[in-house]
Amino acid sequence: MDNQVFESIFPFKVEDLVSLIIEKKQFSFDEALDYLYRSKLYDALQFEETKLWHLSTEKLFDMLVNEDFTDTLDYPDFI
Repeated sequence: MDNQVFESIFPFKVEDLVSLIIEKKQFSFDEALDYLYRSKLYDALQFEETKLWHLSTEKLFDMLVNEDFTDTLDYPDFI
């Protein structure tokens, strides 16, 4: 995929994910950003080649919560 296309989609993925974190975890905006930015998921999501950006916001949120409990980022089998 063209890197420009990924770079245009990435901010929207992050915005949607932060909104879901705020909704589901009842975090403030700053807490949600911190929660996401400190994660292994965010580290991987930043790179087009991981293909994580293809996943739904809900799936990304589930992965983030799972990472929080296990301290491991588990990729779905279909990635």
